[in-house]
Amino acid sequence: MNVCIFYYDGFCEFEVVHVAAEFSSQNLVTVALENKVYASEEKQRFLPDKMINELNPYDIDLFIIPGGNPSYLYDNSQLKDFIKSIDENNKIIAGICGGTELMAAYGLLDYKKCTGDSDGLKSDADYIQFFKNSTILNEDIVVDGNIITSTGQAFIEFAFKLADIMNIYKDEDAIQKSYNWYKNIKV
Repeated sequence: MNVCIFYYDGFCEFEVVHVAAEFSSQNLVTVALENKVYASEEKQRFLPDKMINELNPYDIDLFIIPGGNPSYLYDNSQLKDFIKSIDENNKIIAGICGGTELMAAYGLLDYKKCTGDSDGLKSDADYIQFFKNSTILNEDIVVDGNIITSTGQAFIEFAFKLADIMNIYKDEDAIQKSYNWYKNIKV
């Protein structure tokens, strides 16, 4: 399985750190537009494994877009074409928080059910015009076909939803056991 986490300046690291942990036994690569160090929203520094121009979008099984403020990427045709190629091959594209705004800006959420932002999409937000053809749901995570969207506050649940969809765990008990560990739930 080929899993990619996309880095961009200001991406929200904590929203995808659990995803990285869940997929650490898979072929997980971090990708970006340029070969440079990226500063996360939390001010940590990250160096991607690969650039998107080194990848074949048809070989990607899961592409993850973290939150943050990707507005400076809305008009990036290289990234848009790459992500749309993944979508055209019906591979899974998952966005959390601000990552859903980038998906919407690229038209991936047109005529799809979705959620996003920190705790849900707001009708008066400056990005809301990108969602005009979407069905916005007040849910933590929404799956519509090959598109998965999540609120930022559901970052642990997001990781487990992706792991479940990608069949990382052998059964529901294994998922629940791992989830309980993260949430410090004793059973």
